[in-house]
Amino acid sequence: MNILYITDTGRGIEHWRDEFAKADSSLTIYGLDDSYDPLEIDVVLAWKPPSGIFPTLKNLKLTHSLGMGVDHIIKCPDLLRDVPIARIIDTDMSVQMSEYSLYGTLTAFRKFHIYQKQQAQNEWRPRSRNFHEDFKIGILGLGELGSAVAASLYQNGFTNLRGWSKSQKSISGIQSFAGDENLEEFATGLDVLICLLPLTKETIHILNLDLFAKLNEGAYLINPARGEHLVEEDLITALDKGYLSGALLDVFTQEPLPEDHPFWQDSRIELTPHIAAETNPRTASEQVIQNIQRVKENLPALNLIDLSKEY
Repeated sequence: MNILYITDTGRGIEHWRDEFAKADSSLTIYGLDDSYDPLEIDVVLAWKPPSGIFPTLKNLKLTHSLGMGVDHIIKCPDLLRDVPIARIIDTDMSVQMSEYSLYGTLTAFRKFHIYQKQQAQNEWRPRSRNFHEDFKIGILGLGELGSAVAASLYQNGFTNLRGWSKSQKSISGIQSFAGDENLEEFATGLDVLICLLPLTKETIHILNLDLFAKLNEGAYLINPARGEHLVEEDLITALDKGYLSGALLDVFTQEPLPEDHPFWQDSRIELTPHIAAETNPRTASEQVIQNIQRVKENLPALNLIDLSKEY
């Protein structure tokens, strides 16, 4: 079968070629710069695909995201919506996201972000400590990543956990809230807010001033989901008002973050360049190859998304 690799940068194709060659030499991966026949492409591996390509793929059988999220594919204006779309569900990505979220949580719990600012001002000032059982952590999104992050936090002693999702979930060790009508109750009094939601029409700009005002004074925000979840101006306002004491951000409305963006120079905000959970071809290729084999056998791919839900 013939696979077309489409990304916004073109990077990473050699890693995927190496993994595919180990598993099945009959699979051929083309990049956009290679010479290929669009009519012979069976599967697309995509990350932020540009417009103009999908309409040429008349015999496409599957579009496969190169990550857990699919909003970057759904945004493509000429996406072939009658072709199934699958996403990657990878335990390695869950581990990475758990590490990232634990780092941010420990930063807030031990007040390292506050001590970092004090160091810059030559200020020696011990602060009162937090206690695990009293430290309230809320996770927006209880899917694969949210559930993994919750389990990791619980294992590290953070037992005062809440989760919010579109539908009610039952997860050991976490108090579950569901629906817009319960979002305020979920957020009230939180010390840390972690966003792990898929990006949809319903979740865009969910991280806003109204939500921040419900948190415990001086709370901490962690957003490794999508930049469009956050109203960026509201974050600055929330920090200025004391609703938040700091934030750890991995994703932004515009990436790369423009050099003149105010986040760069704000000592209350810690930035990382969209690295919280990167796709690892070594671990993810097996399920992608499995889906390609299922397509070859006229079977439905695994981890298909529901376009009406946008995830």
